[in-house]
Amino acid sequence: MKKRIHCSPILKALLWALVAGVLLEGCAVTPPDVPPLNAPDEYIFAQEGDTLVVVGAEWWEIFGDTTLNRLIVTALEQNKNLAIAASNVAQAQAQLAAIRASFAPNIDIEADASATYTTPTGASKKSIVQSYSLLPRVSWEVSLFGGARASIESANEEYIATSWGYHATRLALEAQVATTYFQWLQYARSLEISERSYALRQQAQQKADSLFYYGYSSGVDLQQARSLTATAAADIPSYRRAMVQTNLILNSLIGGKPELLPLPPHSRECVHSLGAQLDGLYCGHLTASPLPAYIPSGLPSSLLERRPDIMEAYHKMLSAAAGAQVARAERLPSISLTGEGGVLSSTLKGLTSKNPAYWTAALSLTQPLLHFGQLKAEEKVAVEQWRQASYAYQQTILAAFSDVESALVAIENYNNQVERYVELLQANNNLRTMTAALYADGLASSLNLIDAERNLYSSQLDYIALLTEQLTAYVTLYKALGGGW
Repeated sequence: MKKRIHCSPILKALLWALVAGVLLEGCAVTPPDVPPLNAPDEYIFAQEGDTLVVVGAEWWEIFGDTTLNRLIVTALEQNKNLAIAASNVAQAQAQLAAIRASFAPNIDIEADASATYTTPTGASKKSIVQSYSLLPRVSWEVSLFGGARASIESANEEYIATSWGYHATRLALEAQVATTYFQWLQYARSLEISERSYALRQQAQQKADSLFYYGYSSGVDLQQARSLTATAAADIPSYRRAMVQTNLILNSLIGGKPELLPLPPHSRECVHSLGAQLDGLYCGHLTASPLPAYIPSGLPSSLLERRPDIMEAYHKMLSAAAGAQVARAERLPSISLTGEGGVLSSTLKGLTSKNPAYWTAALSLTQPLLHFGQLKAEEKVAVEQWRQASYAYQQTILAAFSDVESALVAIENYNNQVERYVELLQANNNLRTMTAALYADGLASSLNLIDAERNLYSSQLDYIALLTEQLTAYVTLYKALGGGW
C-alpha cells in the first residue's frame, strides 16, 4: 500500500518559489564579456634597470622650496574641495553601515490604547470597548539568492572607491598647487628681469638722447633705443598682473584669504651674477635644490596598485558588478518573516494581571510574476553599467601608461634643452658685452647693440619659461606615478 506524502502549505509555497527561481535563472541576462587588459613589461622611455620606485609621501620636497612645502601642507589642511572629498568618504562609510543594518532583523515595540463607543448586537444600551497592548515586533526579510550579500558588497566597493577618490583629489591638489606656484615664480622672476632691463635701458636711452642732441647719432638710432625701453616698460605691468592673479589662485587653492606671497630669495648663482654685473643672467634658477636627472618610474604593473584614479575605477567596476547581482536577485523569490508578542488586555490594569500574553507570527513569500519586462530591463541596465565601468577602468589604465610615458620623455628632453639654453644665454650675454665694447670704440652701430640687448632680454625670459615647463614635467610625472608611496 502506497503512502501519500502531504506537504504543508508553507513548504509547497517554498517549492514553487524555488521552481520559479530555477525557471527564471534560464532567462538571465548575458553578463558582460570584457576582454582583459595586460600591462606592458616596461615603459618605453624608462632608463634601463628601472624597476623600483622609492619616493617619500611628501614628493614635492625634492624641489627644496620651503614656500612650496608650506603652501601644499596648508592646502591639505584647508582646501575645501579636499574637505568635500573627505566628507564623501564618511558618507559612503555611513551608507555601507546603513545597508548592512537594513538586512538584519528589525525589532520595534508598539504601545497602543484605544476605546470604541458602540452598541453591541442585541444590547439595549451603548458601551465603551477598551483595548490596551504592549507589543514588541520582529521583522526580517530573508535573502534567498544572495541579494543582501551583493548589496553589501556593492556598497563596500563603493566606499573603497570613494576612499581612493579622496586620494586622487589630494594628489591632484598637491600637483595643482606645485604647478601654480611655479607659474607664480616664473612671473615673479620675469618681472625682476623686466624691471632690471628697464632700468638699464633708461640709462642707454639717456645716452642715445644725448648723442642725438649733439648730432652724433641718427633719429633711427634714437627711436630704436626708445622702442627697446618701451618694450621692457610694457612687460612690467603685464608680468605684475599675471603674478598677482596667480597669487590669488594660490590663495584659493590653499583655502586662505587673499594675501601676497613674499618673493623667495635668489640662489647663490644669481647673487654672484648680479654682483658681477651680468644682469642677473643666472637669476632664472627657480629651485634651491638641483633637480634629479630622472625619477625612477618602476614597472607598469606596479602602477595598477599605486595610482589612485586606477584603484578608484577598479573598485567602481567591482561595485557595478555587485549591483548587477542585486538587480538579478530582484527577479527571484524573497521571504519575509514577521512576529510580534506581548501583553493585550481590555483594561489598563489587566496588562499586569492574570495572563494577558499575546503573540502572532507570519511568513510571506514573494515571487515577481508579471512586471511586463521591467525587472529584466533593470537587470540589463545594471549589466551595461558593469560593462561601462569595466571599459572605464581599462581606459584609465591606458591613460595612466600614456601619462607616465609622456612625462618621462618630457623630463628627458627638458633637461637636455635647459643645458643647451644655458649655453645660448652665455653666448647672448657675451655677444652683448662685446658689442657694447665695440660700440664704445665706434666699431659697431647702435643698431647692433640694440639687437644684442634685445636677444639677451628675450632669451632670459624664454629661459624662465623653459625652467617652468621643466618643473611642471617633474610634477606631472609624480602625479602620473600616483604620488609618493
